Amino acid sequence: MTYRGRQQLQPGPVSCRLIFLLIFLSIAFMSCRQCLAETTASASLHPTRFTVETEATLTVTVKGSRSADVQLPTVAGLSFQGRGKSTQIQIINGSLSSTVLFAFLVQAEHPGTYTIPALRVSVDGSTLMTQPITVEVTPAAGNPSGQGGTVAAPSPAGADPDAMAFLHISGLKQTAWTGEVIPLQIKAYFRQGVKVNLNTLPVLKGEDLVMPQLDQQPPQTEETIKGTAYSVLTWESSVAAAKDGKHTLAVELEATLLLPHRRTPFSGFGDQDLSADEPFQDMFGGFKSKNIKMASRPMTIETKQLPTAETSSPGFSGAIGHFSLSVEAKPTTVEVGDPITLTMTVSGTGNFDRVAPPTFPGDQQWKTYPPSAEFKPGAGPTQGAKHFEQAIVVKDEHVAEIPPVSFVFFDPATEKYVSLTSPPIPLLVKSSRPEEAGAQSFPASPVPEAAAPKAAAPENSAVAGLAPLHPHMGNLQKEIVPLYAKAWFILLLALSTLVLLATFSWKAWLLYLQNHPEVLRNKEWKALLAKNLARMKEAADTNDSRQYLEACRKAIQELLGHRWQIEPSTITLADLQARLPQSPNLIALFAAAEQGVFANYPHAAAQRGQGADQIEKELGELP
Repeated sequence: MTYRGRQQLQPGPVSCRLIFLLIFLSIAFMSCRQCLAETTASASLHPTRFTVETEATLTVTVKGSRSADVQLPTVAGLSFQGRGKSTQIQIINGSLSSTVLFAFLVQAEHPGTYTIPALRVSVDGSTLMTQPITVEVTPAAGNPSGQGGTVAAPSPAGADPDAMAFLHISGLKQTAWTGEVIPLQIKAYFRQGVKVNLNTLPVLKGEDLVMPQLDQQPPQTEETIKGTAYSVLTWESSVAAAKDGKHTLAVELEATLLLPHRRTPFSGFGDQDLSADEPFQDMFGGFKSKNIKMASRPMTIETKQLPTAETSSPGFSGAIGHFSLSVEAKPTTVEVGDPITLTMTVSGTGNFDRVAPPTFPGDQQWKTYPPSAEFKPGAGPTQGAKHFEQAIVVKDEHVAEIPPVSFVFFDPATEKYVSLTSPPIPLLVKSSRPEEAGAQSFPASPVPEAAAPKAAAPENSAVAGLAPLHPHMGNLQKEIVPLYAKAWFILLLALSTLVLLATFSWKAWLLYLQNHPEVLRNKEWKALLAKNLARMKEAADTNDSRQYLEACRKAIQELLGHRWQIEPSTITLADLQARLPQSPNLIALFAAAEQGVFANYPHAAAQRGQGADQIEKELGELP
């Protein structure tokens, strides 16, 4: 039997040509499908309703082409800023498709309804049109009309959930008396997450109305209105009307809002919400300041004139409210001509600026002096106590009491005048005439006995009028040392000289730093560089790539923020590209660190060491 081995077939030249032909036809077919695919352009805006303080994102989507050009329209009141371009290519079941996305930031100058007309999109020599978009722009915080004037902001119950800030007045009654103090509460609401600088305190707007100075540091609380959290500043105050009639009042406040740009370097386009909160928006998005003038809703109060003076008690000074009176005197035992301090305290609730001293019924038996006043505020804006001290002098020894004093005020609750009178204070006046003080007997002074005869002076006693003789020399001093030659004085003088030289050197150094601030900045910059390099090396030793890259990015931000005198967290890759075109290596290193942090790319230990050395070199060469 004969067996034949199976021969392995080898592809010939014809077979190879067929295979290459099939591949070429497949590629050509896919390219033709792409060429024949329909090219479309569409535009979308998110959100379609926003305030003049915020912005929206306009996204133009071009499908079926890899390149396109968008012509932005000119709309009065709206501004457009380019925010980037991206291209997406997909192959699904052998079908190749590409999409080009354009993003634009839309901001408005005034509130109102705008229409973004159809956009012209140039694609491969042809022109496509998008559909028009209607935009609704709501007023800024504290200025709903947006016409440049200040108009009332909404109340908390009707607050717009999109409002960044607004003012509200509460506790104000609608009717009062002329001159009466009316309590009110002022609240300023700021959405949490927005940084605020108050340029002014709340200012009262209204004719013939007076409001006292507000607290520079009001208490801060938190409130939630319709699901939106606000930080609230509260002022407890009051107003008073100088004339009767109807009065319209409002409160205005000027502030600066620091609003974050709602975008990140890794924000996508298309269907993604570019206005949504991102965890890194404060770090990369940057901030923009917005000056606003807030105003409360206008309110009307009506004041009426007090009853005629014929029915009022004499001594009324214009005090309106509810008060009490207390009086005390010290001392209560005096002689004619001695001063007495009369302390009168008016306490309660009302307009203490119109509270005058109680009336002292002075006559010829008394001499009085003008009183002094001191006001101590209470717990509320209209509560307190006013103390008066008056010096009085009794002129008649027959006076037995300090007469009552009176204080008159108008009580708005009873709509009547009230006169408060203190009880008389007993007083004991002593006579100052000696004949009325009573005769006083004194014992006779004893007659001194005759002085004994003096003993005879010794023979060696001193002669009258001359100094006595000293036969002994007494203690002698070896030498007299002047003060400047004493050791303790020389040591004290040397220490004083050293202190003076040290003080002079310190002052000279401070003056040098004042004239050369770059020396101190360079010293601080070197210390900051050493701290960040140590942080990077510590991260490299832990073999943690993400921590190392984060330390690398923060090092560049902090060092450049110190150099540029700006907030480090606001420095982005675009800032480096704009301000450091001469440092491409530093820009590439920052971009790699930024991408590695969020993409979680591994980073070798050798590269981490090189990154620290490169940062030290690049930053050290900055001008």
